[in-house]
Amino acid sequence: MSKNILRRAVLAAAISTVSSGSMAAGFYLQESSSSGLGRAFAAENTIGDNAMILARNPAGSALFDRISVSGGVTYVNPEIDAAGDITLFFDTPLGPTSATFFDKADDYASDAFVPNFALAVPIDPCWSAGLAMYTTYGLETDFEPSWLLTNVNDQTELLTINIQPSIAYDFNDQFSIGLAANIVYADAKLTTKVPANYPLDPPIPSNLSILHYDDADDWDVSWVLGALWRISDRTRIGLSYHAEIDPKLSGDVNSDILPTAVNPTLAPFNNANGKVKLDLPDTLELGFYHRFDNEWGIAAGIMWTDWDDFERLEAFVPAGGPGFDPLLFREENFESGFRYSIAGEYYPCEEVTWRIGYAYDEGAARDGVNEMGVEEVQQTLGFALPVTWRSLSIPDTDRQWVTFGGTYKFDKHLSIDGGFAYLWGDDETIQEFTRIPVPTYFDGGTTNIEAWLAGVSVNYTF
Repeated sequence: MSKNILRRAVLAAAISTVSSGSMAAGFYLQESSSSGLGRAFAAENTIGDNAMILARNPAGSALFDRISVSGGVTYVNPEIDAAGDITLFFDTPLGPTSATFFDKADDYASDAFVPNFALAVPIDPCWSAGLAMYTTYGLETDFEPSWLLTNVNDQTELLTINIQPSIAYDFNDQFSIGLAANIVYADAKLTTKVPANYPLDPPIPSNLSILHYDDADDWDVSWVLGALWRISDRTRIGLSYHAEIDPKLSGDVNSDILPTAVNPTLAPFNNANGKVKLDLPDTLELGFYHRFDNEWGIAAGIMWTDWDDFERLEAFVPAGGPGFDPLLFREENFESGFRYSIAGEYYPCEEVTWRIGYAYDEGAARDGVNEMGVEEVQQTLGFALPVTWRSLSIPDTDRQWVTFGGTYKFDKHLSIDGGFAYLWGDDETIQEFTRIPVPTYFDGGTTNIEAWLAGVSVNYTF
């Protein structure tokens, strides 16, 4: 095996899970408000029933003639299960052989609380300002130590926090435009290791650290542009664009075997500096809202996410030498997609609003065979096996949402929102290959992808 191939194999196994919290549409957190959750976030950049519209459209502050504040939290309870055959290829005194084992990973995506906050401040009849704080990407996955693929998927944490100050200008109470700075903090942690109780003879020491990547964070600044057209008191259209962000996560790299496995003259990593760049996509959202009468309203939205720019993952670990700086370890070849949503609102009285919604969310992971992965199998084993673009660390698929929620107004100042959602996706075939610590092939897929969400928020107008 050439040193170049070994370098790629070692770090691919070590770092591939860094992407799982930030890539697929399923890991893009829509949860910017509890009222939006109740209508599947249809026209979330348009309606403006509270200040959290500023997370999606900076022009939204023009809708408020008094200072308005909103804050809340959404509880996300995902469940991702996977199962399949894991084949280990290894040498024995009698020659090369293989052994196949069935294994499964249940509920390996952790629960999380996603907070949000927004403030809208009118300045004069034309100008207004705003501030939104929310999260766009976040995930925590944690596999059991007995999982036979902890060399590929062990523990991953990723969180982004958006701080978004904005300014808006209103033309004749009909058309408004807004511009915001999107200040993003990203934080990540990941570990990969040799699986516990590896079923090989002679055994490989269990739990050897392949990579421990911690304290990895970065700040990045981008921008948001939005517009609102109030066609009438009952009808409006919103359009907003969030530019891409590309944080470069710098952190401490530790390993029991890297880079020694590639270059025996180098000691294992001990708090070495590492960097992974994440190309997180730009989005374009169009919303429509119409209130038919005093009792009924409808909302519809479409969001485009530009995942085509996310072609590969690269790592930079200068202490490992030229082969690690940079190191291309996975071609992702993601594809852009759309999210479609529609919702209805019912207003039985002035104090109460009920909502119901549906959304269809296209995944970003590409279907089909990864020819580069097939070539890697061919180079290692001498024969080909199918390898999919979709991986266990990115088990993305198209998803459907059904949602329900409501608002209760205590008076003209104070209101409370609540929302619930259930989302699910189809099971997908996943076939993966890695070389470390021995050539390993997974042939299986997801057996369950679903999530429950519940949110609550409080709104106050001064």
